[in-house]
Amino acid sequence: MKLLKIVANNFKLCDKDFTISFVPTANKTEEDKEFELHEIAPSLFVFKTLGFIGKNASGKTTALELLTLVYDIFSNFRIKNSASVFQYFDNTINLDITFYHDDSLYRYQTDLVKDNNSAFDNIAIFKNQKLSKRLYKKTYSKNLFDFEKYEVVNYDFELPSDTSIIYFLLKNITYRGIYLPSNDLGYYNIANSFNIYKLLDNDNHIITSILKIFDEHLDKLEMLEDNKFKLYYSNKTYKEITDLELIKILSSGTVKGFSLFTFVVYSLISGTDLIIDEIENHFHKSLVENIINLYKDKSVNKKNATLIFATHYCEILDLFNRSDNIYITKYNKKIVALNLYLNYKFRPELSKSKKFYSNAFDTDVNYESLMNFKKELMNTNKEKA
Repeated sequence: MKLLKIVANNFKLCDKDFTISFVPTANKTEEDKEFELHEIAPSLFVFKTLGFIGKNASGKTTALELLTLVYDIFSNFRIKNSASVFQYFDNTINLDITFYHDDSLYRYQTDLVKDNNSAFDNIAIFKNQKLSKRLYKKTYSKNLFDFEKYEVVNYDFELPSDTSIIYFLLKNITYRGIYLPSNDLGYYNIANSFNIYKLLDNDNHIITSILKIFDEHLDKLEMLEDNKFKLYYSNKTYKEITDLELIKILSSGTVKGFSLFTFVVYSLISGTDLIIDEIENHFHKSLVENIINLYKDKSVNKKNATLIFATHYCEILDLFNRSDNIYITKYNKKIVALNLYLNYKFRPELSKSKKFYSNAFDTDVNYESLMNFKKELMNTNKEKA
C-alpha cells in the first residue's frame, strides 16, 4: 500500500482542501527515476522523500500530524496513536485519501467525529465511509484522480463505529507509517529499540554497525532482559548493567542515534514510511544527509519506503533535484501548504537554500518582531545599568 494523495478539511487550523501529494507533477528525468522516485507500478511513481519547511509556528508539525492520523487509520484501522488529535477538537474531520494497493487505485472517503458518548475524550468514530476502486493500467498514470472511473466497493459486514472499512481491504494490523515527533521521549528507551529488532530477527550485525557510527569504542550491545543489558567494548571488555546505568554510560547522542537509526533500519527493511519532525534536531548536517541518501539508494531502499520530514534547515533541500516533493507551510488565520513546484514554478537547477535565505518564499523570521525584541532587551539593560 502506498499513499498517493491526501485531501483534508476541518483538520485543526488547516485551510480548506488541505492537500499533500506523494505523486510527482514535474517532468521525470532518468536520474530522478533512479534516485528521487519509486516506481510502484508501470509509470506510477511516488516520492522517496517528502519535505516540509517553514518558519516557527507555520504549520509543519500540523501537516505531519495529519499524515500520522492517516497512517494510523491504515495501520490500526482505528484512531490509536494519533488519538490526541481529538482530545481538544470537536469539529468533524473530512478525509479524502487516494492510494495504490495490489494493482489497483483506491479512493477512501470518511468523516471522523469525536465520540462524545465515550468516557474518554480522545475516541473518534467513522461516518459516511466510502471506498472506490479502479484497476490500474499504465495509461492511467496521467489521470490517477479521475474519480468518475472508480467503482464503489461494497462489503456485506458491519464494523464497530470506531473502525475503518479499510480493515476489509488490508486486514492485518501492521506499521505502515511511523511518526517521530521532535520531543519524542522514546529515543531514550533503548528497550523499545530492541523490541523493534525482535521483528528483524535480532540482527546483531546491524546493531553493532549503528553503535560504531556514534561511538567507536563500543563493539556490541545485548539486551538480557527488558531492563538489563550487556555492553561490549572494542578492547574486549564488557559490563552487565541496568537500563538506567546504560543511559548514564552512553552519550545522549549515542542513545538518540541508536534509537532513531533503529527506526530507519526498520523502515528500509520493511517498507514502512518514516515521519520525522524537525529532523535537524536529531543530528548534525552530514548525518541527516546520509539518512536521506539511504532512502534515495534503491540498493538499500528495496521496499519503497518514503522518508517524510519537517525542517527549518533549508540546506537539506539542496540535496534534492526535484522541487515538487517540497512543501512550504505558512500560517495566516489558516495553515496552507504550498508546493514549491506548483505554487512557485521553481527551477530545479537553482539553489533552494539561497532562495530561502533571500526570503523568496516569505519564510524569514519576522524582522519587525526581532527588532522589537532587540529594543526591549536594550531598554532592560538600561534599567539594570
